[in-house]
Amino acid sequence: MRLNKDLFERRLGIFFMVLWILIMFFYLTWDGWLYEWRDCGYSGPSQHFDLDITDMQYSLSPDNEITYLSTNNLHNLIYLCYLVFLIGWLGLLFDLEWAKQGAMATMGISFVAALSTLNLSDHVYLLQVMYDLVHLSGVVMGAYLFSKYHLKTSKSLPVVLGTWAIYLVSHLIFTPWPFWENVGQAYFSVNQINDLPFFLFGMEYIVVVVIILAVNTLIVKLNGRTSNRFLRVLIPLGVYFLLFMIMYSTGLIIVQNVNMNTCALR
Repeated sequence: MRLNKDLFERRLGIFFMVLWILIMFFYLTWDGWLYEWRDCGYSGPSQHFDLDITDMQYSLSPDNEITYLSTNNLHNLIYLCYLVFLIGWLGLLFDLEWAKQGAMATMGISFVAALSTLNLSDHVYLLQVMYDLVHLSGVVMGAYLFSKYHLKTSKSLPVVLGTWAIYLVSHLIFTPWPFWENVGQAYFSVNQINDLPFFLFGMEYIVVVVIILAVNTLIVKLNGRTSNRFLRVLIPLGVYFLLFMIMYSTGLIIVQNVNMNTCALR
């Protein structure tokens, strides 16, 4: 792959690539979860850095109650918004049209995810700050691309379908096999694989794909009517915000709350 000839985009891509790598190292070394921090702050047993990537330990009772003994954050490496982040800087750094189009088409995932974390007190926690950086990076790169390029739904389709693949992989990795018989028993709700409105053997994500394509089709039509770069950014954000409000008001956005019960292990 050749570097982008556009110096500004190349520098922007380098900046976000470095940030993405730093966040990756954070995920690899920081063990604490937000839910434990809510209960016992940074004194919780998993609130620390270490180099042990095999220290995720939990047990499942006969009635499917999970007891956490030790945690890590490897699951965040296949987080959908982290994928959007990756696609964005790849497009900027190497001038890849499919990546640029994919970053634009999936910017709404990061935007809606950011709006879904409504508990403001959580945003002082170190891990949540990393989530915020991931969400914000996806939105900033997408906004820049919308200001300069026109979204082409067909060009973005591979990345949109790629989010479905990540969703299925998260089921395969984190839900006891066979995952279609153990829905809701993943040790952590990566990409909302536990708290689902309904389940259909992984095919339920088709609804998400259809929503993304429908919203992007609307954005293409609206942005095609203006040459104003500011409006070409504002229109997608406005559409995504309206989508968030509809999903939130109808209960389709479910933010998981895990009872860690690990503070007693201090």
